Amino acid sequence: MTERLERNLRLIPWHELLVRTNPWIAVFILFTRSNFDLDGAIRLAGIYYLCVVIFEVPSGWMSDRLGRAITLRVAGAAWVLCHLCFILGAESFAIVAAGQALLALGYASLSGTDVTFHFDTLEALGRQSEYGERQARVASRGLIFGGAGALLGGALGLADLRLAFVASMALAVMQFVLAMRFSEPPHAQETAGMFRQIGECLAYLRRISLAWIFAYGIAMVVLEHVAFTLLQPWLTEALDKTPNELGNTPLLSGALIAGVSLVGAAFARSSMRMSRTFGLKTTLVGLGALSAVIVSTMAGSTSIAVIAVIAFRSAQGSASPVLISAAVAPQLEQRHRATFLSLDSLAGRLSYGTILLFVATDIDDDVAAGLTRLSIISWVLVAATALSAVLVHRHDVSDA
Repeated sequence: MTERLERNLRLIPWHELLVRTNPWIAVFILFTRSNFDLDGAIRLAGIYYLCVVIFEVPSGWMSDRLGRAITLRVAGAAWVLCHLCFILGAESFAIVAAGQALLALGYASLSGTDVTFHFDTLEALGRQSEYGERQARVASRGLIFGGAGALLGGALGLADLRLAFVASMALAVMQFVLAMRFSEPPHAQETAGMFRQIGECLAYLRRISLAWIFAYGIAMVVLEHVAFTLLQPWLTEALDKTPNELGNTPLLSGALIAGVSLVGAAFARSSMRMSRTFGLKTTLVGLGALSAVIVSTMAGSTSIAVIAVIAFRSAQGSASPVLISAAVAPQLEQRHRATFLSLDSLAGRLSYGTILLFVATDIDDDVAAGLTRLSIISWVLVAATALSAVLVHRHDVSDA
């Protein structure tokens, strides 16, 4: 058993590289906007987030009940099928929407499972104290390769946007094959039925510190994506191009996302150090505020100089998940970890999916209007997380 668990630790960084190297990211909104206009592209993004809601908790329960490894294999199989939909059904809204549903199934299956698989493996080896720093390194390296994947997708998109999905499908096949080599860490206790499991996980929210982290996780999903959903349409306008005449926009989009990923890698690598220096809550709120600054800057200007601010777009999305999983996992029983994190992700994605459907209402093809709405929502969330952090800190001090 020890040898198989040690093999898991060797394979986990490679698995992270494969799931984060996504050439399709560089061109996806360009791809959907060119076929279905901006409102259609935003609706497809909303469909993705709402589909994640459907799959999130069942996949987390499956991870806790049936195993981490099999759930990661489901993710790989879903991604292979989703890219087939994008490649073969590019002009059909229904087929692309089906691809979005499969993409959502893959990410819902990955969500919470990858980090708990890492923590469970270390825990079974008696090395759980290593988790925070090890996960920070794994996430950082994954982001570096994610940047390389974005460059590849942008370059392929110059010839045909669908080629980025062909490359992504090949990587999904490799991820599935690698996941087949994972060994399941031992389970200490039997997992309850899904609805009972949900109730047991929600009971943890009686702890005010865990409740705040859970609420921040919801805000994090929104704040992590507000500067990304309309990034490619914003770049198209900044380059004075159109949805039907993209020019070199795909390549520049890939280059920009690559740069963003490298900055995100640095934040992921230093996440635990930031938390020790400034405190967990201060660090998380600061990362959220940075996301709000970025989307507000994009809403106010299409100057190419704004790219210097956009470069920090992945700071929160890279560092916050490391900090949240490191803070939450030791406080939960093993049989609850993936479900708890899935519930948090579900709430966040449901919130963002609903927000996107609202943002898409009556904006036609106006990128600035969409960004303005996202900016206002972002600052409301930042204010709420900051105020609640102060209240939680006062509660903790009074209890002490």
